[in-house]
Formats: sequence, C-alpha cells, structure tokens
Amino acid sequence: MAFEAIAAFFQKVGEWYAATKWAQTAVKIAKVLTAVMGVKGFMQAKNMLAKGQDILGNKTSAGGKIPVIYGNRRVGTQIIYMDTNANDSRDLYVVYALAVGECEEILGKTIELDGNPLTDSARFRDGGYIGSDKINSGSGSLNTVSQNGTGINAGAGGFGTSPTSKYRYVFNLHHGAATQTADPMLVASMSNWTSAHKLNGVCYIAAHYGYDKEGIWSGVPQLTVQVKGKKVFDPRDAGQTFGTVSTYEWSDNPALCFLDYITNTEYGKGLPIAKINTSTFESAANTADTLVDPPFHNGSAQALTWSGDNGNDFISVLGTNANTDWFQNKIGEQITLVNSGGTTILNAKNIKDVQRDEFFDASEDYRVYVDDTLGADYSSNTGTYLLKVKRFHCNGYLDCNKTVMENAKELLANMRGIFLYVDGKYELQIEDTGSSTFSITDNHIIADAGITVDYGNKDQRANKVVIEFFNGNKKYELDTATILHSATTDASDFTSDDGGEELEVKAEFPYVTDPYIAHNMGKAILTRSRNQTTIQFLGTSEMYKLNVGDIVDFTYAGLGFGSKVCRVEALELQSDGLVSVGLIEYFDVYTWEVPAQEPVEELANLPSAYAVKAPTGLAFTDTDASSTGRPFLSWNEPTDFPNYQYRVNVVDSSGNQVVNKIVDVENCDLNFIPKGTNYVASVSSLNPLGSESTAATLTFTVGDEPTVATDIKDGSITSGKIADDAVTTAKIIDDAVTNALIATDAVNQDSIAANAVTASEIVAGTITTSEIASSTIVAGNIASGTLTSASGVFGTISANDVTTGTLNASNVAVTNLNADNITTGTLNADNIQIDDVTIDSDGSGNLIVKSGGVGTTQIADDAVTDAKVSNLSANSITSDTLDSARINTNTLNVKHFDNVSTDIKSHLATETFMPLLRYGSAIRGAGGSTIYTGSNDSFVPVTITSVRDNATYTAVLSAVLGDVNGGRVQYSLDNSNWTDASGGETNIYWSAGTYRGYVYMYQGQITTLSDTQSTVYWRVYFSGTYNHTHMQLHVTLDNTT
Repeated sequence: MAFEAIAAFFQKVGEWYAATKWAQTAVKIAKVLTAVMGVKGFMQAKNMLAKGQDILGNKTSAGGKIPVIYGNRRVGTQIIYMDTNANDSRDLYVVYALAVGECEEILGKTIELDGNPLTDSARFRDGGYIGSDKINSGSGSLNTVSQNGTGINAGAGGFGTSPTSKYRYVFNLHHGAATQTADPMLVASMSNWTSAHKLNGVCYIAAHYGYDKEGIWSGVPQLTVQVKGKKVFDPRDAGQTFGTVSTYEWSDNPALCFLDYITNTEYGKGLPIAKINTSTFESAANTADTLVDPPFHNGSAQALTWSGDNGNDFISVLGTNANTDWFQNKIGEQITLVNSGGTTILNAKNIKDVQRDEFFDASEDYRVYVDDTLGADYSSNTGTYLLKVKRFHCNGYLDCNKTVMENAKELLANMRGIFLYVDGKYELQIEDTGSSTFSITDNHIIADAGITVDYGNKDQRANKVVIEFFNGNKKYELDTATILHSATTDASDFTSDDGGEELEVKAEFPYVTDPYIAHNMGKAILTRSRNQTTIQFLGTSEMYKLNVGDIVDFTYAGLGFGSKVCRVEALELQSDGLVSVGLIEYFDVYTWEVPAQEPVEELANLPSAYAVKAPTGLAFTDTDASSTGRPFLSWNEPTDFPNYQYRVNVVDSSGNQVVNKIVDVENCDLNFIPKGTNYVASVSSLNPLGSESTAATLTFTVGDEPTVATDIKDGSITSGKIADDAVTTAKIIDDAVTNALIATDAVNQDSIAANAVTASEIVAGTITTSEIASSTIVAGNIASGTLTSASGVFGTISANDVTTGTLNASNVAVTNLNADNITTGTLNADNIQIDDVTIDSDGSGNLIVKSGGVGTTQIADDAVTDAKVSNLSANSITSDTLDSARINTNTLNVKHFDNVSTDIKSHLATETFMPLLRYGSAIRGAGGSTIYTGSNDSFVPVTITSVRDNATYTAVLSAVLGDVNGGRVQYSLDNSNWTDASGGETNIYWSAGTYRGYVYMYQGQITTLSDTQSTVYWRVYFSGTYNHTHMQLHVTLDNTT
C-alpha cells in the first residue's frame, strides 16, 4: 500500500547555503530549520473530540489510508473486506485493518464489539476463539478451518482452545510482518480469498461471525482493540540495524517514533539515515525515558492485593480498595510488583493496557496488562507495587491522510521537540533544563542596528492552561488537565495577579494518554507564558556557532543585562553575513512537578443491552381452575433487566412441538391442547434489541378435555365442517346433540357413518325435518331398531329400521312407508303433507303435488342451484335486490365500471366507507440553506386519516444528511407509542464528514388498528445524532389489502 510523503516540509537549507559566498568560509555554517519551537510550539486545541471519535470508529469508505500506531493505543479499524459464503448470510467474514507496518502485539482479549468486551457473558453466551500468527500451533494459534455452519460453545464470555473447531466468532490476529501468509480461516471458508491474499505489511484482524437467533449480532460489529504499535529503530541498541526491520523493537519513546516517521519511505518523509545526526536522537530518547514519580506512590511502594495465573500477561487487582489501586496504573507507566514473600514478580515492566468491567449483575473485574507473563499462579496475594512514569511518551494514532508537516508538528509538540538542520544533517532537541554554553557580550552585538527587548504582554500571558488529551484509563475518551497560576496577590484566586481577568490557553496533545504527563506539559506552557522576556539583535558572524535551542548568558551594559541566561529562539542569516538573533529568557519550566493525584473515577454499574433475565414463577393453570375457562401459562416479569416480549415454546412428552409463539404479556393461552402428561414449557425473555435470555422451564400435566358441548356455538357445525363418516357412536356423548346445535340441512348421508345413530344418541323430539336435508338419511345410516316414536321424523326409512307400531300418520312425513308400520286407515291424500306441500292423487293411485302447492316457504334455503335454473336473465331480477349476501363468486367478469367514485368498507364498528388510497407528506428545510443539528429528536410529522386495518404502506424518506446515527421512519396509532416502519433501514448511520443526499424506502402493513381507530401518525426519528439540511417524508396507504 502506497503512502505519499509531503516533500515540501523538509526542504534542505543546506542547498540554499551552498549557493552563497559563505560556503567558502572556514567556518561551517548552516541555516537552522525549526519545525516546532519547544514549549511555545504547542498545538492549539481544536477538534480533539472529533479526532478521538474518528480514531475509535470503524471506517468502510474506499481509498482511505491505513494509519500508523505508535506506542500503546486502543483503536478502531478500517474494514477492507466483508463477505458471506455463497451468499449465505448466516456466516459473515470481515477483515479489519488496524495499522500499516508490523505491530508488536494485538491484545486480542481486549477486543470490544460495539463497546462490549468479549468477556461479557450476557452478550457472548457461546464464547469464541482468538488466534495469533505469533503462536505457531496449538491453542492460541490461527484458526485454520472453515467456519461455515454451526460452531461449538466455548462458554459464556470464554475462549476456545482448539484452532480446528468452529465457533460463534473467530478472530485471527495478523501483526503486519513484511512477509506474512494469507489467513487460513478465510482461505478455508471463502472461495474468493486465496493464499495470494497476504496483506503484507498490514496489521489486521480476520473475523468470522456466526448467525445467532438470540441477538448477539445487530449489523456488522464495530470493533476496537488495544494495540502495542509499530516496531521502531533505536540507535542506542547495538543489536538493531537501520533498514533491517526484523531487528527493530517496540517502543513508545517519542524521539524514536519521530525518527521512524521522518525516515520511513512509505508513509513518512523518507530521509536517509545518513542525513540524520542520530546522536541527538539518542540524547532526546534518553531524556524522554527518564523515570519520574506519579503522585500516588511518589517514590514509595504501596500495598496491593492481587491475583494472577501462570502464563497470563495480566494481574487482577482485588480487595476493598481495588478500584482505587487499579486506577493508579496508567498505560505507559512502569510497574514493579512484589509478592507477600518479598519476591519481585514484575520488575519495572511496561503497562500496556488496563481494563475494568462490572457487567450488570456480575462481579467487578480489574485487570492490569503488562509486557511480561506470570511464571506461577497467585491467589489473593497481598504485596506491594511501585509505579514510575516516563517524562514523555508517544501513544497514538498517526493519520496518514494528513500531510507530513501536520503529523511532524504533533509528534514534536508531544515532547517539546526542536527539529533542526545543522551542517547538512537533521538534529532533534528536547527543550529542557540546562546551563549556558556560550556568552554573548557587547562585542557580539552590532549596536548601530539596535537591540529590541520585549517584556511580554497580557495577550501572550496565561493564568489558566487546559490540556486536552486522550485518557488511557478512561477508554481513551477525551479528557482535560487544568493548571492554574499560583497567584501572589491573592493565593485563593488564580486571576488576581492579572486584575481578576481569566487568561485561558487550550492546548492539545493527541499522543499523551497519562494525566500526569499532560499536567507537566500544561505547567511548562503556563510558566513560560508568564516569563517571556525576549531580546532581538543583529550579531556578528560569531553567532554562527549557535544553534536554536542553545542556552547562553547575555551581557549588555546599555540595558543593564549582566549574564542574563537565555535560550536561543531564532537565528536568521543576513545577506551581509551578519546574523539576526532572537533570545528568550531562560526559566526552569521543565523540571518534573509531581501533580495532584487524579481523582478516582468510580466504575459505573450500567445495564447491559444484552443482559436479559429469564422470567420467574412459571406456572400452569388448567381449564377447571381458570377464570377464563381456558388453560394457560403465567409467569412474573423480570424487574432488574429490560424486557420487551417473551418466547413461549411447549412440547409434548414425545418432544413434538405444540405451541411456539411470542407474546408481550406475562401469560399465554394454551387453547385446545390435548389431555396429557409430561408437557414441557420453556419461556424466555427478549429485550427491544432482540437479545434473548435463557429459558425458564416447567413440566406439567393437562387433565381437562380441551372442548365440551358448551364450547360449540349453536349452528356452527355444518356439513362442510364434518368429514365423511366422521360422526360415529363413540364420538357422541349421550344427549349431547340437540337440534339447536345442528344447522339447517347440515346432516346428510355422507356425514353419518353406517349404524352411527342409535336411540341413545338422540334427545327425544330434537331432530325434525328442518335439521335433515331431503332424502339424506338412508337405511344404512340408522342402526336396526333404534327409531321409536319419540325419536323424530326422517326422510328415507326402511321397515327394518322402524320399531313396529311406533309411527303413525300424525307424526310421520316420509317418502317410502312400509304398510306394517302404519295403522290401517290412517293415511289418505287429504291428510298427507310434505313440508307444507299439499299432496293430491293423479287418479291412478299415484301421489302428486297439487298445482300451486309449492310456494316460497316450501323451498329450502340454498335449494335452488345452477342446475335447477335455466336462462336466468336480468329481467327476472327485481331492481336493487342483489346485495353481497346474494353474490358469491371467485371471478367477476365486468367489462366496464360506471363513472363513479369507488370506496371500500372500513373495519370500524360503525359502518363507514373509506377511499381506496390515502396519501400524506411533509417537508423540512426547503431549499437546504439551514443546517439542523442535535440529538434524540423527530421531524416531518405526517398524519393520515381514514386508514383501514390491514392497509399496506409505502413510506419514502429523502434527505440531505451529514454525520448521523440512530435514524429511522416510525408510525404510531395513538401519536404516543411508536413502531419502526418495516422493510427499510432502522439505524440510519453516516460518518462521511460531508452532506449527501439519501433516499430510504419502507414497505409494510398496518395490522393492529382497533374498531375505533382509523388514524396513523408518521415521523422521522433520530435516537442518536441528527445533522441535516433538507428532509421530506411521503407516505401512501393502500386500503384495498
């Protein structure tokens, strides 16, 4: 990967000098280029908050340069690859690029996804695997197998040990060697990732995420991790060779990091080492590495209770003062740890990370990671620890998208560095304490040119300095160190020496992560601002012996200066060979000051978005004990975790699933569940993010029948509901079937099994002709001898089916009567009627229907079918007599509709008709000239009336957005409780750094309008940051669905 250096910054002054006459003089002269002038070269604070967010963010934009990491730093990533196997979205593969150049260590166990540590057992219930290319084989080496499919459970918040197993997640760590092999997991899992995809020189993490129905993942996880950064060349180490990267070592020394940057040809300036005065960098490195005391220890070891396991690179801080003791350990400081027996366990080891967590409903965990591993197990050991801090360090993220000038200034300001070009070579000084190396007298001053003395003014003076830095102990959040002037006028008022006026200066140090280093940076700026007498004069060529940063004593009788100690601030060669000199009074602004102890920040016990508890008190209530007449499960709502819904699953004794549903109340009806034993119910909680708890379980018995006669609505059983031969004697309880339960014409011969109906199944007098369709009961349906005179009236009855003497003319209306069953002389044409149809004789002994004997009342409902009617025309239908009850068709063939407005019947309890389509829209920021920013707010409200239940919607959001998050379209049925619209983006997130136009579409259905509701409210809502200039919302509802 190519990174262009900015050549203009390091223009050699020597090239200019060679063209002048002074190049021929006996004195070696070179103009000095000062990149940053020590204490006064601090960077004014600006945009540090945005810079910190950018460092920890995950970027996906194409073309961005990968950063360089110096020292220790938690960083976000740049996603350079993301894909699923064969378009199967159950397995997601992501490559997270961390840095360019080989890094010392990626601390895999410090990975956080969306801000959640991997040790969070509430979210990472199945654990996962972390492998490293620094371990050749076995546990902890790179995972080598395809991760497609279901993985094993490594334990909640835990880590697996087999590099050849599948897991819920896998992180393979690649440290960015100049020649490294392709990731074996990706090669095994993805056809488009081959052994040629090595990513040489890029430090990255190859990740796999396996689908989890219980809500572990929500979108692409945003990853941050602690990294020990780039290995750099140290000229103090005889074992290192410049240009042979394999000999380099990790360091957080700012002088060495700056040397790496200006000599690197890929992302830096690319200066040759021959052009570097390395001895000056060695001196600067030694100054930076000087160990001084933080306030808590101030040179004295303090008691510490701790534990640790053999082979681990961290200790756990224990005891009642665990938080206070843990908080003293700062990233980049050195720790000496002694156990209870007086043995030194860690001797001046660098602290590479600190982690503390208290997962909700779990114990506190305080960890200190060091550049060493423990050689034994230690349990609740009470010993001592001593901390030392380096005067300067460099823990940061170098943005390769910036110019070399910008990055060099930040690196130099981080150590009060002065970058010089002297005698054809580049030198580095750290502005620090010292003594005079040259005496300037009247003989060196060209008096005719004059001398200028400036004693400073209020515009340059400060009584309050605020240092902005990223605090490593606070997950690299932007923090401040404030230094106040110690006033002599009124010691209690830092402004009293300045007439009560607050004079504030803000400076930023993005590579500082320790509050005590930040304090001393601020102290130097404050002290220098109040001691700023400067002297400018034109000097003789003798001044060529000086360099910027040198300390001199200045004597000039004309102004009363006698051996005044100053530091050379500027040198400028004049065309006549003289030198313009700028001095600033020397004042010890550099000596380390042990600051006040940083206030201990309590560990917040915040609810986890992924912590969901199972319901309690799970119980079963059977039908006979239920107030609703239905069996049901009930439980108690968890009170210490947010929950939204419950998943209910019931299986029978054979493991067959009988209930599986999601409910939003603390009970679930078990309608029509059969009698049985050893049912098992499982009920789990779900929160609004979809995270699911473990299940509460219950084994129970259903002792009551699910359905009895009173459960059946009168007239609800029709012939269409009864299968052929379904009704048998065994299915009917004695006296259970009455005429009120049987719809007219519902029972026909196909519905009754042979011999199914006996006398015991029929309540006396309950079956009449209105219950039986004409000619539907034949002899085969009636058990022999079951009909008595009390049993009713039937259509087709054989003599064998009728008890002798039980039927007479007054209670029989049938088609075929056997004479043996009729009392002699009781039947004649005048007293026989069938369904009120009068019977006559044709004169030949045959019965016929009298003319006009069949009227409307004699025709049963639905008796006239297609086959019974011939050539029915419109003239035969009375106008306005057809309604929906008279028309029943699947396909209606109509050539034309009249010129009328069409509407549709609503779902409302009061009969109402609604338009087929409804539409609404709203706009904000027409013209786009106004910028709207903020957080947690809603916009472009739209209210649409006359909406029919089950209407489908299409909502279109068009907007010009900046950097935003948490956006979506929502609707409400009561303008109070809001639901995210379906079929579209539910977390609109952009971090493009500019405004762009976007369009989002949502499609779904409104399904929960009650019979009194017909208005739907719409809005665009941002639960996070909003930033826009224009926004429109258009909503169309289709009432015809």
